[in-house]
Amino acid sequence: MSPEEARDDVIAWSVERARVRLAAAERELEAGVPHLAADHAYYACFHLLSAIFLQDGLTLKRHSALRSALHERLIQTGRLDRRWGSIFDRLAELRTKSVYAALFALDAATGRTVVDDATRLVAELQRMLPPT
Repeated sequence: MSPEEARDDVIAWSVERARVRLAAAERELEAGVPHLAADHAYYACFHLLSAIFLQDGLTLKRHSALRSALHERLIQTGRLDRRWGSIFDRLAELRTKSVYAALFALDAATGRTVVDDATRLVAELQRMLPPT
């Protein structure tokens, strides 16, 4: 397998992981666990951003590096509208709280908004990738 084929396989895997994570976010909302829905919503976007950067020849190993690259390489260059950066930043903050903050709770309405925002961001990011 060539390096390009291997990269394309990882990109396809990332797209699939994003789909699975977004579906899991919806299930968690239905189950009444919005903080887990927010976590899945974040990772759906995370996987697609990772795929976009991989397509561009960049591999990022830290969440903070991915967030910085989003702003520096996609937002500031005009490849992606600023509003998507704000949405991703909110997702990242909620993911951190849902994983690390004791007694963190997210209400159902906010969970719904977060998942809806992530769904729109996922659709926008998928347009930046070749069809799989």
